[in-house]
Amino acid sequence: MPTQLAVRLDEELIEGLDWLVVRCHYANRTDAIREAIRTVLAEQRRQEIDDQYVEAYARRPQTEEELAHLKHQSFANLDDDPGSPEDWV
Repeated sequence: MPTQLAVRLDEELIEGLDWLVVRCHYANRTDAIREAIRTVLAEQRRQEIDDQYVEAYARRPQTEEELAHLKHQSFANLDDDPGSPEDWV
């Protein structure tokens, strides 16, 4: 069941929010705020995963042999498209 929140925003944020509603074709402020929260959550989750990779490689760095093997592979066909924010949550 959804929970209703009361949020106080200063005039500058309200103006920015209204701009987003118009610019991004949101139905209303609530939809824009929901999407903003989804976007921030997805970014934070990606950052957490990135941090875990960094920590893991710091604990066990790749060897020269492993790195040499990678030089012979092609990564040209990798898809850099991360998808839409709806897929991240």
